[in-house]
Amino acid sequence: MSTITVTNIKATGETINRPVAGVAAVWCNWDGTGTPSIRDSVNSASLTDNGTGSIQVNYTSNMANGNYSCTAAGKYTGAGTGVGFGFRNVTTPLAAGNVQTYATPDYSQSVADNPYSCIAVHGDLA
Repeated sequence: MSTITVTNIKATGETINRPVAGVAAVWCNWDGTGTPSIRDSVNSASLTDNGTGSIQVNYTSNMANGNYSCTAAGKYTGAGTGVGFGFRNVTTPLAAGNVQTYATPDYSQSVADNPYSCIAVHGDLA
């Protein structure tokens, strides 16, 4: 396998260059109902079901350290006001090899399985 080392990238059809450091190191889109399954991803090895509403995304290649940024979101399918997404059992810093998410309907303290969830992780890979 060859390696190309660059500082900036520009995808075909884009008009702007961007720093390589700004490209997601991990992203994952999954169905968290029933047996959780990855729909599509980059650098996501598997999912771990940690109980109702809590999914752990395991990275294929670890992050360099736990000082990275992770954003989570989900589609709300209920009748209330929306869905809140957070990180469960998070240490400081974050784990280098995974992140545990949880979904809360109507921004409550309860958790619920979410049919459409995703994360984006930005930071340095190990």
